Amino acid sequence: MIVEDDALVALGIRMTLQDLGYDVVGIAASEPEAVDLAAAARPSLALMDIRLRGVVDGIDTARRLRSEYNIRSIYLSAYTDENTMTRVAQTYPVGFVQKPYSAPQLKAALELALRRLGSAGSTPAEPSAG
Repeated sequence: MIVEDDALVALGIRMTLQDLGYDVVGIAASEPEAVDLAAAARPSLALMDIRLRGVVDGIDTARRLRSEYNIRSIYLSAYTDENTMTRVAQTYPVGFVQKPYSAPQLKAALELALRRLGSAGSTPAEPSAG
């Protein structure tokens, strides 16, 4: 699943993922949308922006998705300041890709994340990032 509040960026991520052979179960622009999508689709992974629509950011959304649905996140964000990265680290992400990203960067992050998750028995190592 993709959690991104900019519709054009989300569409670009979806197209990149589909070109790489991954299934995208949906796009959410806010924490409530992400939680609803997670409950309905049970994706194996969330691609998470840090700045989202509404009062809850992507870091707290990732924390909630992990605690309630055991869904891990790869962050896709332009925000890399020390405070933000400290908060990100506390959610134990399986990856971080700085925007603007390239398809090869995203592919490498996804492959590594799915290997990590597969070795932990959480998800198959097949392309289906969510």
